[in-house]
Amino acid sequence: MDEKAGLRGQRETEGGTLLDLRILGVGLILLCVLVAFTVHVSRPGIEADLAVRAAERLDAIGESWATARFSGRDATLIGEALAQEPRDKVRGAIESLSGVGSVTDATTLLPERRPFTFSVIRDGPRVQLEGYVPSRYALARIAAAVKGLPPGLEVRGLDQLVRARGAPPGDFSSVVIFALDALMRVQSGRITLSDDMLSIEGRAPDLAAYNALRLTMSEPLPQDFRLARFAVRPPAASPYLWSAAREGRAVVLRGHVPSEEVRQQVLAALRAAMPEAGISDHTDLADGAPSLDRWLAAVRFAANQLALMPTGQVSLSNTSIYLEGAASTFPIYDALSAARRAPPEGFQVVRFSVEPPVAAPFIWRVSRQGGQAQISGYAPSEDARRVMGDAVKALFAGVQVSDQVRLASGGPPSDIWTAAVTFALTQVSRMAQGEASVLTGAVTLSGEAADSASYASLRDALKAPPPGVKVDASRVLPPVISPYVFAVRTEESGVTLSGFFPDDAVHARLLETVGRLFPGVRVNDVTAVGAGAPPRFADAAIAALAPLARLETGDLRFSDGQVSLSGTDRYPAAGAQIEAELKAALPKGFAMDLAVEAPPASLPVGPRECLKLLTDATARGLVFLPGGQPGPGSLPALDRLAQAALRCPPLALQGAQGAAVPDPVAAIQGEAIRAHLVAAGVPASHVSWMADFGGEGAESLTVAGVRISVRPQ
Repeated sequence: MDEKAGLRGQRETEGGTLLDLRILGVGLILLCVLVAFTVHVSRPGIEADLAVRAAERLDAIGESWATARFSGRDATLIGEALAQEPRDKVRGAIESLSGVGSVTDATTLLPERRPFTFSVIRDGPRVQLEGYVPSRYALARIAAAVKGLPPGLEVRGLDQLVRARGAPPGDFSSVVIFALDALMRVQSGRITLSDDMLSIEGRAPDLAAYNALRLTMSEPLPQDFRLARFAVRPPAASPYLWSAAREGRAVVLRGHVPSEEVRQQVLAALRAAMPEAGISDHTDLADGAPSLDRWLAAVRFAANQLALMPTGQVSLSNTSIYLEGAASTFPIYDALSAARRAPPEGFQVVRFSVEPPVAAPFIWRVSRQGGQAQISGYAPSEDARRVMGDAVKALFAGVQVSDQVRLASGGPPSDIWTAAVTFALTQVSRMAQGEASVLTGAVTLSGEAADSASYASLRDALKAPPPGVKVDASRVLPPVISPYVFAVRTEESGVTLSGFFPDDAVHARLLETVGRLFPGVRVNDVTAVGAGAPPRFADAAIAALAPLARLETGDLRFSDGQVSLSGTDRYPAAGAQIEAELKAALPKGFAMDLAVEAPPASLPVGPRECLKLLTDATARGLVFLPGGQPGPGSLPALDRLAQAALRCPPLALQGAQGAAVPDPVAAIQGEAIRAHLVAAGVPASHVSWMADFGGEGAESLTVAGVRISVRPQ
């Protein structure tokens, strides 16, 4: 029974324990449910509290780039770190924060960029941002600065900026904001940040903006940045001008220079060329100069030329050089002229207005010897000299010309000088050898004409010299002709003169003699003036014309002192008479060569045809002197009368009734006619003086008071 009771008690004890365990399990479950419920209800507050305290801790340690996110009390760190040290610093700070459970570091390390670059580019209304930023904070500040830019700008690239490590220490965004502000002062340009260096380039809209920007960049830059390059160009100038004017030792500069550095180089070049000069610089900065090296070379060139002139000005306009002033000596003027022909590369001297020295006397000369000519003396201006050069080229083609003319002051007006020189050159070009000089508008000529045509042109020109020009041509000679030729040819169509005559007086005498010996005949004169005639040429030529006139056709030629006469007689006996006449008439020193042919035989004619021949023969040139003798030049007419009489029946001569010639004079004239006819070969019985010849019905004509009748047979 006790055993049973013990067993029962043992069972009761085990049952109570089991019950207690069951009650305890239920209680634990309820407790867990309660705790879970409590935690669930209070978790958001815990996470919020931890997040706030974590943010405060990160701000306090200067690492606001990181963020702690909580799941309950467990923290997860996110953000982009610039280095490993800040990551470790952030993790430690959160782990030491009260109430924080586990900490998971999910931050990332930004990529490092070397160099760390950022660019702001402006092109009018468009602004482009490029490069890297160190943080979201920096990006936000830059975005805020962009919103504050002047209206009307189009900003691109803000959303493409890349966060990276490698930024210089300090507030990088403040440097970017500084760059944006600086770039707003130019219409186009670029600012580049590279590590802690700043470079700026562009063009300023005006000189004030340029000066302000240059001043800003010369002062300390934000965040200890350094200026690597200042390449902002001043406003462009067109045309790009620079000048230096000198008056004694004072030199004034005006125009433009590309930069301050170049300004100093310009001043150094002027001081080197003119050490004693006082320089007043009024130039402004401006862009737009030609190639800098070439422009500086042109400035040095201009300074060297200005140094040669006590008074003058040198100017540059783009790539053109202008030189003005006065040279004190010819060597200085020559040096300036030589420099004018050798300007710096890329430049040219477009104006050279340097006055040469004064020349006294102001004379110009040209001399010619065949194929060579030399020109010397002075010209009043470059234009006048150019006109002279053009005339030389036109007038002396094929001639070797030595031009030693130089410019000088103190001469006549350029128009007078050029007119005189051109006139002189024209006349000398017509000479085989000769010279001319021009002195204050007066031209003096001397020499020998190249040929007769040139001499004739020269003489015509002398009749009408240019206005204001006086000419002395007393020593100008016609061309020397060798051998000296002159010819006269007689034909049925007329008389032709060719060859040369020594002067106008002889020419006039020759024409007068031809007109008297060949009355009513067409004269073709193709002679020309020429020097070199033998002594007494005029006397010989005029004397030889009379025998020539007695020929039916003839050719008279002179070659120096040789005289040739050829042709056909009017009757057989005339040849000997002409030879004797010519021999007696020629002056001493002339040789004669005669080749005269007898005329062909002619048939006799009847009274009527005879009268016609006699009328034609006496129609020209039969003149008697007051005493009754034949006048000068009557022999050709008497020869023509004899030529006709030789073919006629017998003739009777008597005084003409009612004639103005007295009978005694008529008798003398009639006897002279009869004597010439008989000498010509007319039988004496065929020509008689018959004062009482009735002549009724006879064919007759009256010549100079003498009646010539055909006697009936």
